Amino acid sequence: MHSLVVVIAKYFVVIPILAWLLVLIRLPKQRRLRFIIFSTVSALLAAVLVKTGTTFHQDPRPFVRDHVHPYFGSSTDNGFPSDHTAFSALIAFVALRYNRWLGITLLGLAIVIGTARVISGVHHGQDVVGGLLLAGFAVALAWVGERLARKYVRRPTKD
Repeated sequence: MHSLVVVIAKYFVVIPILAWLLVLIRLPKQRRLRFIIFSTVSALLAAVLVKTGTTFHQDPRPFVRDHVHPYFGSSTDNGFPSDHTAFSALIAFVALRYNRWLGITLLGLAIVIGTARVISGVHHGQDVVGGLLLAGFAVALAWVGERLARKYVRRPTKD
């Protein structure tokens, strides 16, 4: 059982990346650039929010603070938020905009990854919840930014 939890906690983060590529490939060519831009803006916002969260909220990892024996080696830095969870959730929220079923499935996977990281003793529950919330907020900000840009930025007309 430990081995399965370790595999999920450490390596399942690759699945959302593959799913993101699948969405990219399946989109019509005219929507691919918008998808890449939206994903990039969302990722940049998430990186800023995660870094800010790390700065303002300190949560030593369970094996540092609670002397829990982790299932695998991990850095001893601040555990808040869970980067693996935030990254997986970020892709899930981006995918949700383009494919509802895939997005919901990936969001469930992000929760499974976060849960495996808690079971493994490298994160607390609040680290996982923080990663989910920060990723969702980043994608929401990117979506609002895109809507505002569509409304207020005019494209040059072809004369």
